[in-house]
Amino acid sequence: MHSNRFLIIDDHPLMRGAIRNHLEAYGLADQVDQASSLQEGLRRLAAGPRFDMVLLDLALPDAAAASGPETLRSLHPSLKILVTSGYADPNLIDRCLQAGASGFLPKTSTPEFLATAVRTILNGGIYLPAELEHSLSRQWLVRQSSRVGPNGDVRQLGLTDRQTDVLRLILQGMPNKLIGRQLDLAEGTIKVHVSAVLRALGVRNRTQAVLAASRLGLRFPDASRAGYDGSSHSPDRNLRA
Repeated sequence: MHSNRFLIIDDHPLMRGAIRNHLEAYGLADQVDQASSLQEGLRRLAAGPRFDMVLLDLALPDAAAASGPETLRSLHPSLKILVTSGYADPNLIDRCLQAGASGFLPKTSTPEFLATAVRTILNGGIYLPAELEHSLSRQWLVRQSSRVGPNGDVRQLGLTDRQTDVLRLILQGMPNKLIGRQLDLAEGTIKVHVSAVLRALGVRNRTQAVLAASRLGLRFPDASRAGYDGSSHSPDRNLRA
């Protein structure tokens, strides 16, 4: 069985200790490492072994605002990042998600919400508190619509060809195992691609990805790739739980 290893990057020892205790109390972590600065966290990440998730404070002495997630994502593209902060500003949260964070959790959240956020992200989803979703969804629609343009060209989302294939098959309702068989990739690799697709769309899970694709009217180039039949499948006709 895979054991979960977490890295908490926060300059407040009491906060690091509280998060570690909650992770252990909910049985989410087998090992929890800690760092008091972004640079110390980067050294721990480079030293190995692999971490499953980083819980990153935004108010670090050596990282400003969304620069922390940006740096982590650039050096560790597949790393899952949960941002924690005492400031729940929608614009800042949006920047963190665009920088590659997999979720945002206010530091005032209860341990139950921490556990929910961690489980959601480990399972390939994106976590946001419900009270923040409405304001962010309006920003998301304006931003994403401007990115894909009036023709809904999926290539404008910045996905790789393989991630585009994964999105195409998600919209057909395929689970990860079948997507892996279709593309001849390991299921773990598919999970990484799914996480990248969710981040690109700014959504939390596969169902929201289907709805987002429908709202944006996404169009795929070369509909014959990955077994996709554009004439018989559309995002809003393939919504599956």
